[in-house]
Amino acid sequence: MFNLSMTILSFFNKEKGLCSCNMQLISNRLHRLRSAANSSPFYCACIEQLHQPNQRRPFTVGLLQGFNHLPAAQLEEAIAKNQKVQVLPGQVYWLRVTMLDSRIFGTFIQHLITKPRTLLIRLGEARFEVSRLIGSPEPSSAANPWTAYSSFAELSAFTQVQRYYEFEFATPTAFSMGQQHWGKLMKLLPEPAHVFESLAKQWETFAPEHIRLAANDLTARQLATWCEESLIVARYTLETRYLPSSKFAQAGFQGKIMYEMKGIQSSPEAAWLTPLAHFALFSGVGYKTSMGMGQARCTNLVKAQTAGERVELEVSS
Repeated sequence: MFNLSMTILSFFNKEKGLCSCNMQLISNRLHRLRSAANSSPFYCACIEQLHQPNQRRPFTVGLLQGFNHLPAAQLEEAIAKNQKVQVLPGQVYWLRVTMLDSRIFGTFIQHLITKPRTLLIRLGEARFEVSRLIGSPEPSSAANPWTAYSSFAELSAFTQVQRYYEFEFATPTAFSMGQQHWGKLMKLLPEPAHVFESLAKQWETFAPEHIRLAANDLTARQLATWCEESLIVARYTLETRYLPSSKFAQAGFQGKIMYEMKGIQSSPEAAWLTPLAHFALFSGVGYKTSMGMGQARCTNLVKAQTAGERVELEVSS
């Protein structure tokens, strides 16, 4: 099974303290799940994989949410300046985590079920406990659009080509284009080639071999070249945002953009646009997606609800 999961974790804060909104620490917390299955050969291999440097991660992590007690301007300033903000006892905060490997998700769920109070998140002076996990949309009109559960096979079946694709980038997003003699070259505009090449590279890394682009004699680079010639920017509402942290600091774009396809809809490359647009919700786009950047989704996909039972876990006291 090659499943994709997108999980909303609710955190209950037990004591007053200060913490950072930026979540560069969370990816390290995910590594600490090793206590859940120390004797499992897969688990040891999983931990090794998560710790490998300079590789694509099988998960993404968003930014900590739930600071409703703070004025919006104060919260934005705190994020921009990497300042600590006060968290309140009894307040529920939440965090979005996606996982591109069902085995990692299974280990994570097993740990929450068998040892629900041992998974603690410490940020600065604040300590959080996991109180709720939601793994698929609630059956209501107010369902959170950032939760879902699917598989590569299901996403690959979405072959209906659209003329327009509108993306929302909810956190700062940027693209690393490699090292130059003067430093790392970063692209801060959501050119369609950059967006779909990023998605295609993630797909090629984690999807089963028989449904990869390579199985259809395509590469991520070839798809990007086609996008340069066949997709244009129809409209956008974007702004530059800065995401600082103690380990890295990066500017990026944030907002919405719509792409219009001008190429031939029957081309092999065009058939990949919709599956990859669906995939964005799980994989994120661009640089440092395991540290809060690149949280993205396509907002105008033709309604095609994927199968899957609702996954929700309440962690009892």
